[in-house]
Amino acid sequence: MAPLNGLKVIDFTHLLPGELCSTALSDLGCSVIRIEPMTKTLGQMLPPIVEGHSLYFWSLHRNKQRISIDLKNQDGIKIAKRLIEDADVLIENFRPGVMDRLGLGYSELSKLNSRLIFCSISGYGQNGSWSGKPGHDLNLIAESGVLGMNARNGEKPILPSVLVSDYTAAMYAAISISSHLYERAKTNQGKHIDISMFESALSTMGIMGTALLYEQLHPDLAHYTYPRELPNYTVYECSDKRYLAVAALEPAFWKIFCDKAGIPELANKLVTSHDEAAYQTIASAIKGKTLAEWTAIFENTNCCVSPVSTIAEALEHPPVKERSVVHHMAHPRLGDVPQVTTPLSDAINASTAYDDRAEQSSVVLRQLNYSDDEIAELKRERVIL
Repeated sequence: MAPLNGLKVIDFTHLLPGELCSTALSDLGCSVIRIEPMTKTLGQMLPPIVEGHSLYFWSLHRNKQRISIDLKNQDGIKIAKRLIEDADVLIENFRPGVMDRLGLGYSELSKLNSRLIFCSISGYGQNGSWSGKPGHDLNLIAESGVLGMNARNGEKPILPSVLVSDYTAAMYAAISISSHLYERAKTNQGKHIDISMFESALSTMGIMGTALLYEQLHPDLAHYTYPRELPNYTVYECSDKRYLAVAALEPAFWKIFCDKAGIPELANKLVTSHDEAAYQTIASAIKGKTLAEWTAIFENTNCCVSPVSTIAEALEHPPVKERSVVHHMAHPRLGDVPQVTTPLSDAINASTAYDDRAEQSSVVLRQLNYSDDEIAELKRERVIL
């Protein structure tokens, strides 16, 4: 049985940080019900699109029930509160103040359900002078210093392919929700959790931030810059324009690497700062063979050297099959949809796509004991889809 089986999550999110958080909770066994708008969300329109369906959207919404509600209608708010009154967790990622204006803020809902764990994910947190600012992942990594770290010699920063603030905020939210569920078992009281995407991104800069802050307190100390790129911790180009990642930091790994790479003259010279001569020696050696040749040389060799894989190649690596990394979602129109799932022990393997929003709205309301006549009336009044 999944560890969070039996817990009910109401998901008001519409962007990746919240959606990924509720996906992780769903994979761990929670029953997740998504509150969606009457129109399509941004995620439903993002590529890749297959037969009118976004694979981006479905990668995040396996096993989640869905109901489309007009939250500007008081009857819609009543439905939302019916769903929340016996829920364990609520997740939202509106700008601060939106849920309060809807009458669905924590202060209001805690009266309805004192055990509710209410998690807010926003760009800059629920308070402070920046709390009302809009922002997507690119804004957050720009302001947190993450993007600036990807600039070289004053050149244009390289955008990471991974959405750093989105993913870190999602994980911090899931961790915080899980910890407060444990706390609630002892106190029987809910909690309002405040997750900032800016702070989540900034936390990835922790080592550099600590060094910088310490220098500000002790300006007499020599300036320290965290090494981003060392000759024994960087990427080298092979003869076929493919790349090899070298992370031979430890002395034992470094010696093995130098021996296998044919540069024994560097074996006893452990590099702890940028050394241009060492870098050029290694670069010249690596440029002499193809990536496939180097991969064969370093295969089963314990020195932390890896080929830079494409996504297609990564999905063929042994752990993907050996550890069942890819699960399959049954979609009523797309059929079998393979997915890379969250790396959680005891996660649910079987996945279903609840595709028909109108049908799902009716299913969810029947679970709340609404009659067919009441549901039909709510549809006529455009309270639900």
